[in-house]
Amino acid sequence: MTEQEYIAEIKKVHKSEQSEYLLEQLYAVKPVRLSWYISKARDMWKKAMPVESIFSLLADKGWHLFPYPGIQELTELYMDLVSSYQDTIDTKRHKVLYIKMCKNRTKEEEEWMMEMNRHFHQKKMDFIKNPESSQIAGQLLDFYFIFQDNVVFCLLAAYMQKKNMQLPNGREWFLDFTNSGFLQENLSESSKTPFIVFEDENKNGLDEQIIVYILKQFQKEIYYIKSPIEFEVTHEIDIEDTVSVSIESIEQKENIYTIYPASLVCEKKPLGDNREYILTYLLQNNIKNRFAVVFATGIIIDNLCCQLVLKKHLERLYNMTSPLLESQMVFGWAGNYLSYISQVHDTDAAKLLAQSAECSYSIIVPARNSAGTLRYTLMSCLNQRYQGNYEIVLSDNSTPGNTEVYQLYKELDDPRIKYYKTPREYNLSRSFEFAFLQARGEFLLSLGSDDALLPWTLEVLHELRKSYPNENVIQWERGFYAWPGFNGGQQHQFVIPRNYQKGSFCQEYVSQQFYFGSIFNNSDQMYLLPNLYLNSGCRRDYLKMILAKTGRLFDGICQDIYMGVVNVAINDKVLNIRYPLSIAGMSGGSMGAKANMIYALKKEEANFLNELKKTANIGGYCASPYERMMPQVTTDKSSLYNCILRMIARGVITESDLEHFDFRKWFLDVFSQMDIRDPLFDKKVHYFRYTASLHGEEFLKWFDETIYHKALTPRKIDEKKLTAIQQKKCYKEGTDAYGGQTLDASKYEVYNVYDASLLFEKLSGL
Repeated sequence: MTEQEYIAEIKKVHKSEQSEYLLEQLYAVKPVRLSWYISKARDMWKKAMPVESIFSLLADKGWHLFPYPGIQELTELYMDLVSSYQDTIDTKRHKVLYIKMCKNRTKEEEEWMMEMNRHFHQKKMDFIKNPESSQIAGQLLDFYFIFQDNVVFCLLAAYMQKKNMQLPNGREWFLDFTNSGFLQENLSESSKTPFIVFEDENKNGLDEQIIVYILKQFQKEIYYIKSPIEFEVTHEIDIEDTVSVSIESIEQKENIYTIYPASLVCEKKPLGDNREYILTYLLQNNIKNRFAVVFATGIIIDNLCCQLVLKKHLERLYNMTSPLLESQMVFGWAGNYLSYISQVHDTDAAKLLAQSAECSYSIIVPARNSAGTLRYTLMSCLNQRYQGNYEIVLSDNSTPGNTEVYQLYKELDDPRIKYYKTPREYNLSRSFEFAFLQARGEFLLSLGSDDALLPWTLEVLHELRKSYPNENVIQWERGFYAWPGFNGGQQHQFVIPRNYQKGSFCQEYVSQQFYFGSIFNNSDQMYLLPNLYLNSGCRRDYLKMILAKTGRLFDGICQDIYMGVVNVAINDKVLNIRYPLSIAGMSGGSMGAKANMIYALKKEEANFLNELKKTANIGGYCASPYERMMPQVTTDKSSLYNCILRMIARGVITESDLEHFDFRKWFLDVFSQMDIRDPLFDKKVHYFRYTASLHGEEFLKWFDETIYHKALTPRKIDEKKLTAIQQKKCYKEGTDAYGGQTLDASKYEVYNVYDASLLFEKLSGL
């Protein structure tokens, strides 16, 4: 079947009385295209099924990046659905978004859009003149909803609540976006966080005026950076030297500081403006040792984030949802990172980081709803030959109401286990960051709640560190264990990497060049990076070095690969031992495994997406402009390349290195991990294509010929045969050339990672 034939079959569905049967037949053809979901939704609507279930089916299936096949039909369907319950405002929202996306608009669409823009402009003017009118505020709120402006909508909604104005029902979901909780927390009257508002010279300044007015009502400290004033100069000068002029001309009225940037032009050639230097000055002087919330259009904040002087001190927090909306207001934080995460973690991060060690080692175990496997992880941590002083930092990031981790802590009742409950639900990076901040050991190592330490781990580290007392990072080898039920035929796999001699650590330094060369040559080597998780640990003071070099602690799209890239990027070499200290356990509860799963079942897919949304409310990950050069499709390979690009965003790797990256190889590498059975495959492929377009026409042509057209070729998948293959044992038992062993752990009556650690001890003789 060709793609054209597939689309033709989809179109036949609505003419048939056997629509449901035909749709089920076509669902067996992969990849499932957006047009199939639209047809299925239309069929459900025709049969008077609940609108909520139809929206659930369509959730996250399309993305308004560009007008790719099915997007127009999806928009029309949404308009029909919301019209069915008389929500004319939401109907207009979908229409605006679609018309914005269209390159070839009809005359009627152009006129309608002009009329909508005119009304929106008038409502802004009305509000500025009469902000106390609940009717005007409500009408303006509708327009921010129509024009998909989450950020100003959120601010205006908070203002209306403060003024006891009535908010429209059914719009609560519009307030739920990445880091929306962070924004709302800083709007509260108890928060003393300052705000910085950048005016966009390509707009009329009304949004910025409204934001400043609203912030004033919340009695905030506001720095209002106006559009740059153009100055003609006779010769090129250092733009940084103009900052003093802008600062000296600050206008203060109550708690609002208005600043006028300078833009220089020499012989009709623009030299740029001094906004990044003004922001740097404010951070070093007015906002010293604090952080500020920054409002700017997506275009301006991305430009500021790319300036070298700000790379470590500014971060966008609102994700790019569509290039069509980047002229709207977004937000971020700027200033002192420890001050920022102190709010995220509801603690004093600077104080925690500065505290002296209270024990020799901290074994850090972040956990989330994982008491079943965690029990055995903790048992392995308690089963250490080392007789010195160590702690187990158990950080409970479980969902509200789930007390299983706490109950396990109480049951084990061991003074070495220090229990901490996270103040909110975190993503993996924030969860690890919170846990590391609680640690009081001289040397820190971490593992997941389905992994294990081998009995000699701390004993070996202690002996090794006598010879290398000042080594920041130490890396070791690890075994592998697949828990029962993991990945079908992989379950029970147990690996001892090589033959070891007791006490022979075979220590050596591995160079930065070798690490990067390895992952650029073969991305599968990414887990050989020193990740500060399972395969490596660090001195407590090393966290301060990470902060100084990157401007962050734990960051990026995933904590392990990100920290591996960081550790290689900021160290010329890392001490390695060819000696096993841990076991990587993989279970169905592994968050890393979940991120790489294909969610064939709609319920599993919805649960995973909801999990991501819940943990992104505060401290959520937001891609830098550099990272958007690669698609983020939640595979480990896409995460690797995102993390490398994030090093450019942090100023650790130079921007000129972009020229040396083989993006074609990277795209092929990431695409190789995608599965056409993924319900979001169609969306992801078109996300790939949008990202490819950022690299220019030649790259896009290569992408279309090499990946895009082949990816969308329909094919039937024999699910029964595939399932049978997946359930078949996928590893071969035996010994390799290095003396390493691969076994079926169940043959040794091993069904958990703690018993796997004991088996490792018995078989290795270590």
